[in-house]
Amino acid sequence: MSRQRHAVVTGSSSGIGAAVAARLAGAGWAVTGWDRRPGDGTGLADWRRVDVSDAESVQAAAREVTETDLLVNSAGVGAIAPSAELKPRTWERVVGVNLSGTFYCAQALFPALSARRGLVVNLASVMAHRAVPGRAAYCASKAGVVMLTETLGVEWAEHGVRVVAVSPGYVRTPLVAEGFANGNLDEAAIAARTPLGRLAEPEEIADLVLTLTGAPFAYLTATTLRFDGGWTADGVFPR
Repeated sequence: MSRQRHAVVTGSSSGIGAAVAARLAGAGWAVTGWDRRPGDGTGLADWRRVDVSDAESVQAAAREVTETDLLVNSAGVGAIAPSAELKPRTWERVVGVNLSGTFYCAQALFPALSARRGLVVNLASVMAHRAVPGRAAYCASKAGVVMLTETLGVEWAEHGVRVVAVSPGYVRTPLVAEGFANGNLDEAAIAARTPLGRLAEPEEIADLVLTLTGAPFAYLTATTLRFDGGWTADGVFPR
């Protein structure tokens, strides 16, 4: 009888993290959710209050995990502000969660991951590859996630730990929905800008994460998959 596989998912209370946690649990995985607030509707029996931007908080949670097959770093925050007016605390919060948090979680769970020759999936963004005005902190933090993924993937290969990043385009999450509601984002414009003509659904990212755990991808590491409907490949020339 095969053993049950275990995953830790950060940002598990909403959006992509919640979809990933639910998809893995539905596939029979034992899932531990890490988030600053409890999830609603994810059905996770195992949840820990963790601030990923706080290394001590992460280390305390990691001490409860002896072995794991998968870490999904989905916790993330954004901010929109002109770079000349970006406040230090806003920069520190975005970079602290998106980049430092990704590193802290991977580092803290490395012993548990290496015990099972596990996989780390880091959530980056199309904004890791394309500059967007007013999002300096977010773009820089996600670009950092891409290079962190490559570095850890190379460094940890000898331990059997694979590290892969996924760069989604716009995904229909509560945060994006809030942007539509307050006028910071234009759904029609985003859909028109995307070659496939729509946003992604969180469940599509979740399906991709689950697929990456399969044997056909055992040779994949230290790389980023652009799951963006063609966004970063499009030169945005008039059609």
